[in-house]
Amino acid sequence: MKKHLFAAIVLAALGGAFAATPQDTYVYMQNAVFDSLDPVQAYDGASIGVIENIYETLYSFKRDVPGEYEPTLATSYEVKNDGLTYVYHLRKGVKFHSGNPMTCRDVEYSIERILVTMPGDSGAWFYGDALTGYGNDALTEAKKALGENASQQEIDKFLDAYWQKIDDSVVCDDLYTVRFNLAGPDVAFFAKMLFTAAGVVDSKWAIEHGAWSGTKDDWKDWIGVDLRTGYLHNHASGTGPYMLVKWDDKNIVAKAFDGYWGEAPAIKNVLVQAVEEEATRLEALRRGDADRVDVNDWATVNAKVKQMTGVKVWSDPAWSLAGAHVVFFNFNVQGENNPYIGSGKLDGNGIPRDFFADVNVRKAFAYSLDQDAIYNDIYEGNAAWYTMALPPTWPGYDPDIPIRKLDLDKAEEYFKKAWGGKVWEKGFRLTITHNAGNTVRQAVAEMLKANIESLNPKFKIDVVPLQWSDYLKAARAKSLPIWPLGWGADYADPDNFIHPFYHSEGSLAKRQNFKDPEFDKLIEYARTLVRPDQQEERFAIYRKIGRMAYDVLPNVPYPRQSPFIVTRDNLQGVYYNSMISGAFYWKDLSKK
Repeated sequence: MKKHLFAAIVLAALGGAFAATPQDTYVYMQNAVFDSLDPVQAYDGASIGVIENIYETLYSFKRDVPGEYEPTLATSYEVKNDGLTYVYHLRKGVKFHSGNPMTCRDVEYSIERILVTMPGDSGAWFYGDALTGYGNDALTEAKKALGENASQQEIDKFLDAYWQKIDDSVVCDDLYTVRFNLAGPDVAFFAKMLFTAAGVVDSKWAIEHGAWSGTKDDWKDWIGVDLRTGYLHNHASGTGPYMLVKWDDKNIVAKAFDGYWGEAPAIKNVLVQAVEEEATRLEALRRGDADRVDVNDWATVNAKVKQMTGVKVWSDPAWSLAGAHVVFFNFNVQGENNPYIGSGKLDGNGIPRDFFADVNVRKAFAYSLDQDAIYNDIYEGNAAWYTMALPPTWPGYDPDIPIRKLDLDKAEEYFKKAWGGKVWEKGFRLTITHNAGNTVRQAVAEMLKANIESLNPKFKIDVVPLQWSDYLKAARAKSLPIWPLGWGADYADPDNFIHPFYHSEGSLAKRQNFKDPEFDKLIEYARTLVRPDQQEERFAIYRKIGRMAYDVLPNVPYPRQSPFIVTRDNLQGVYYNSMISGAFYWKDLSKK
């Protein structure tokens, strides 16, 4: 095992070296690096998997039951005013890691901080949608409403009104009662409040360390700020059962919080490492240097993991998926001197920025993806088929939509139609990226490369791995022409897939520059259907969107493997909740 990946941080944080992890210590080696520990900024599974153990929300998911919740920092809640008002009654006697007491002021600060900053590459959008009616930061919304040539006076007036919406949306009725006033009915608001962005931050501690003051005085200074530059990016004071000790590059160390309001956890020390090399993770598992490791696919589980002694593979057919994997197409690639599109022209040495705006190109790529190989060879049949970008067990999913499988004759047919025949005549060169260490996405990219290059010697595809953080940055910057990526649910409602994937203002569709007025109209109408007797109509709209997506093809869904967890066999308390990024909470673990 590579000593620099493990021993140095453990020696410093836990006081010694060991071949097998101590009884009170949990070591998890994952395949992705951390992006941010600021609850508002973090929007990746690696970061959220840590945050959900350090910060807490008003309610949280009940262990291994994704559809059920339990009181956490709140003890009860009420819905009033025809669904426009949510009132939460807060738990008393809760302390932050700093020792400060938690009150309504901290809840108000935490949620208003989301609405003030609204980072464009975070989950802030769905809180803005619900509470102010705006899915973007205040300056972006001002430009949309007023145009690029608006006067400063007009902008200031707009910003004043925007601030008032923020200030009115979260109100403390007393020290332990918080009231949320929604901009409009939102059937998913309660579920949204379970996402880690709504984790309650220690407002006094945050302000003392240079965060937003919590007042109107400096709110404009924080509009759209990248919170990775702030103190909360790599420091934390939450109410959770674990407190952050340090974040050192690819290593995060946490320890049990002695002042935790709930039951004291059996595991006292936690080390989470980002180790992108799967072979390194597997060797650590075999040696007992890690209690849990990420394994890329079922083929590796069956070929390598199951042969190890002292190791357990947790899986259950009842475990449901709460995510989707697709190949994204960019309809208008951005970025000067973009290395992923070559010459930037359809001349055999690159592609134009709108290469994938031609549906024939998209269909040709879709028919070049061997979905059967993904399902049977990589996942060895332990997977689910996807007809649209929505988990198959969720309402609104349509299992009857066809799936485009490998058909190189059809791929050739569509390539010959693309760009009036110029694609076939001139050829092209482009780059497909994937995050380093993700062998499934690498296989998808290489599969497309091999199949497409076999059709025409003028077709050239380069496959390039990127570090996870660079991969996300490139996707958010809209500079990737085509890339495979997954999406996990932020909140337990199909809107959390339909809007991001198919609406022009969706967090994923924006990265593709995908805009279709018919999709937008249907999705926006579906959001108005909030009464219980309107839900089947809403789900019927989602099925229609799935059928429309088959024809328009903004992305290509592909199979997702059935969940599994790989640990040492002495780890107890393991369960799988698809709405928890780490599958389970650390506080529920122990060792035998």
